[in-house]
Amino acid sequence: MRYDVTAIGLDPRTGVVVAGPRTVRVDAETNVVYEGCEGPWDIEDAYEAFWNRLNGSWEWIFPRGQEKVKVLRVEEVRGGLREGRA
Repeated sequence: MRYDVTAIGLDPRTGVVVAGPRTVRVDAETNVVYEGCEGPWDIEDAYEAFWNRLNGSWEWIFPRGQEKVKVLRVEEVRGGLREGRA
């Protein structure tokens, strides 16, 4: 299954939007990041985890100047058409 993921980058200290929105198409069947994902919420969680947890130390201190990714929307792609999902 393919999904269009729309996300923004936030400054984790201020909450100010510093990037995006940007939409990326992901393929849950071929990308190991999404292995085991069963729907849009799983895709959202995996996408944010991939970008926000690149380094284990970030759990305690998120580095200055590093944006935090927040997914706004996940849409399932079927036959070239998108099915809106929140």
